[in-house]
Amino acid sequence: MFDFFTYFIYLSLLTVLVFLTGYKQKLATAELVFDTKQKLRLQHFAALLIISFVVGFRYEVGVDWEGYRMDFEAIKNSPYLSFSYQYMELGFFYINKIIAQIGLSYPWMFFTVALITWYFFFKSIPNFLLPLFIFFLFVDEYFFWGMNGVRQFAAMSIWMLATRYIITKNIKKYILLLLLASLFHRSVLILLPFFFIPYYRLYKKYLWIGLFVFSLIIGSSNTFIGYIESITIYLDQKIEIVGLYVRYIDSNRLVIDKETQLGLGFLFKTMLNLFVILISGNVIKKHPKTTVYFILFFMGAILFNLSYNIQLLGRINNYFLIIRSVVLAISAWHFLQIPKYRIFIVGFCVDNPV
Repeated sequence: MFDFFTYFIYLSLLTVLVFLTGYKQKLATAELVFDTKQKLRLQHFAALLIISFVVGFRYEVGVDWEGYRMDFEAIKNSPYLSFSYQYMELGFFYINKIIAQIGLSYPWMFFTVALITWYFFFKSIPNFLLPLFIFFLFVDEYFFWGMNGVRQFAAMSIWMLATRYIITKNIKKYILLLLLASLFHRSVLILLPFFFIPYYRLYKKYLWIGLFVFSLIIGSSNTFIGYIESITIYLDQKIEIVGLYVRYIDSNRLVIDKETQLGLGFLFKTMLNLFVILISGNVIKKHPKTTVYFILFFMGAILFNLSYNIQLLGRINNYFLIIRSVVLAISAWHFLQIPKYRIFIVGFCVDNPV
């Protein structure tokens, strides 16, 4: 049943966040640079506190909300529980433990994790892009997904900041940030080799279009799904991180029912992914350093075609697909500066309600 009150709360939250992060930002005259240190202003910290409060003090929102609450209560009721006797990553475990030891309740744990998560999101892109970035995180449903995949969402936010250091070629900060992200979700360590990809050589628009169409064709193949299952079992014996996800096979959760996946939403996202590939050349020509974001997103779009009914790949692919919000923000900002395209950008945004 549609909940108007919930819709009003989250729509109001989005409006407040866009207003606060966009206050006194010169969108039209801003320059897209990634080598300057990101400085948050007072209104950014106000926005961080507001979104963290709403996320932290929500009630029964998110499929895993109850599980996280029970885990917190277990830690609180077992003060001598050690890290080695539970499944959480080190950072998330000690956030739970510290919050419990100082006598606070589970909403403060959610609040703290949300504050950390959104702080890194805010630091990941230039300030003038934040309103658009936040908007697309909401309409692309990653804000809502983040209230379910709490630990991975925190890791994804740190990964988003780490991508800036791919652009600036700072391997030390990139590795340090991924190690920090792994304190929330170890799967992020899979991204360590992505620093070394020659992104600028890989931008061939028509090649990516061809790969996109081909992946869409074979993605629904039962034979392909069988290969993925076999490869996963093999990698489980070789790579510990992959082994964390093999339980999806054992619990019959590797493959998701296609009927729950295919529909207008799937069609819209598929067409949107293709559209971003088509318009990418105009943006990259003007802002070459955005190539890294576009290539990472192209990888995610192709993996999406291959994994829309495979939960294992879908979870890993979140690290790439969340970059769609970045490339959409960059593209919208780019075309808003061209008068003849402004009405289309405004129409696109208005036609994407939360």
